[in-house]
Amino acid sequence: MALKKSSGPKESSVIEYLHQRRIALLGLGVENRALAHFLHAHQIPFAVCDVRDPATPVEGVQQWRIGEGYLDDLTDFDLLFRTPGLPTLDPRLRAARRCGVEVSSQTRLFLQLCPAPVLGITGTKGKGTTTALLHALLATDPAARVFSGGNIGRPPLEFIDELQATDRVVLELSSFQLQDLDQSPHIAVVLSVTEDHLDYHVDRAEYVAAKKPVCCYQTHGDILIVNWDCPTARAFAEESPAALWSFSTTSPSIPGAWVAAGQLWACCPRTQPIAICPVVDLPLRGQHNWSNVVAAVAGALAFGAPATHFAEALCTFEGLPHRLEYVAERDGVTYYNDSLATTVDATCAALRAFDAPLLLIVGGASKGADFSTLGTTIAEANVRAVLLIGQEAPRIAAAIQQAGTGGIIHCCRDLPQALDAARRLAQTGDVVLLSPACASFDQFSSYAERGDLFKRLVRTVGVV
Repeated sequence: MALKKSSGPKESSVIEYLHQRRIALLGLGVENRALAHFLHAHQIPFAVCDVRDPATPVEGVQQWRIGEGYLDDLTDFDLLFRTPGLPTLDPRLRAARRCGVEVSSQTRLFLQLCPAPVLGITGTKGKGTTTALLHALLATDPAARVFSGGNIGRPPLEFIDELQATDRVVLELSSFQLQDLDQSPHIAVVLSVTEDHLDYHVDRAEYVAAKKPVCCYQTHGDILIVNWDCPTARAFAEESPAALWSFSTTSPSIPGAWVAAGQLWACCPRTQPIAICPVVDLPLRGQHNWSNVVAAVAGALAFGAPATHFAEALCTFEGLPHRLEYVAERDGVTYYNDSLATTVDATCAALRAFDAPLLLIVGGASKGADFSTLGTTIAEANVRAVLLIGQEAPRIAAAIQQAGTGGIIHCCRDLPQALDAARRLAQTGDVVLLSPACASFDQFSSYAERGDLFKRLVRTVGVV
């Protein structure tokens, strides 16, 4: 019998259930390594199935299944823990389910075990910044310890044994991590939902559906906080019986948080709105980051944190690496690293965050995106030159030309050549912006490696 959602199963019953299962970890990435460590610490036998041998040792593995056929015929197991990078609709997983094999994930197991209330954040972009902001706001309240993880920071099973019922947990959750859930967080925050990972999901509808477990198993005692400026996010309210909160950068959101007349406001149920701080005091660039801020404020209030020190926490928040990250200035030209902008929407938001003339470095590996909106946004923004790199360069160039932009377009071999071209073209007052709108895997191992190379190249020519 599969382990189902309950009002909060005792850890001992979950551990006992795991001891009774024949368990396999499908893939040995960061999350499943944390799971392997957890299982070994609790003396629970498990197997590992992966396409290749691990680069570093893994303790506790009872059986290895290595090679191209590692997912073939999984019926000799009772419980499979899917790595997030393995689509839940993979035909081999569907075949295992038809034979009665349970497919789970580290996130699902964490929610079954967690003794503390959990706030889960999902959306297409902004999850990491919102999670970090929310952690900073909650940390101003000495009444409870705060733990955050998921898609940002530590896999949550790394800290499960540290948690107490009085703690607060914040999880950044991607569509990959939500698909296996049959239990939703006590508080769910839904940011703007557009489209992403269409190389992984069947289509946009399946991508949106993959995010709905963040709230569709909530109860009347839970809280759902949605981006009222996004119709798709608003529609999540139809999936949950929880109390509805919202946030907005265009209209009052009660209960919740919003921006009006240049001021950040917040309001709990049955209370009067309070002014937090002027938005000009926020160090994060762009209106999309105002949305992240009000989402975090609404989440912190819903979690019971007092707003007394919110302004100080928000106005000293420095942002996260690779998210519109200031790098340096030289000869009047400023350089920003936005390597985590791996979607069209993220790059469009970055373009709108600047008034200065831009030299945009864009392109990378395919995620199945439609670049027509990007072409239009480039045509409308103050973009003097576009430096194209990577696998998607031809498609982005076509979208820009279709939009009728008059700027300069250069196709470059790689990031170093693009940055060299940007330096030659830049004038005093310009901004050189790396905001790829694409994944990094054609030329890099990750968005972080891409962003780190950009920063290193900028700084090696004496930029200070």
